[in-house]
Amino acid sequence: MHLQGPDRSSRRTDTSGSLVGWGRGLLAALLLASSGCSFIVDSDAQQCATDEDCVRFGSYPVCKEGLCVPSGLGPPGCFKGEVSTEEQYRNQCTTAQCIPFDNCARLGLCNGAALPPLVPKP
Repeated sequence: MHLQGPDRSSRRTDTSGSLVGWGRGLLAALLLASSGCSFIVDSDAQQCATDEDCVRFGSYPVCKEGLCVPSGLGPPGCFKGEVSTEEQYRNQCTTAQCIPFDNCARLGLCNGAALPPLVPKP
């Protein structure tokens, strides 16, 4: 940019110096911020050594190859351990699942049509 001063001499102003300063400041701030993330993120590749290390995740996960993985045990709040009472037996954890069964669809009797006629008395 050229400016004409009162003495009619041409002066050149350089704004690139201030941009370089801002760029360096921004770069320094980004480097500082990214180095701070390493203090927050756990860089240890092994999450657990035993099943007890995974308790904090809830739902009874197990430790496999250094990682906590879901065990599939349920329902939530079930009893996990050696059973010694009837209540513990009734509330014992399991991997069983409830699967809905549609008897109407299987038999074809609930489609809104009339029921088949009753068998007459002999």
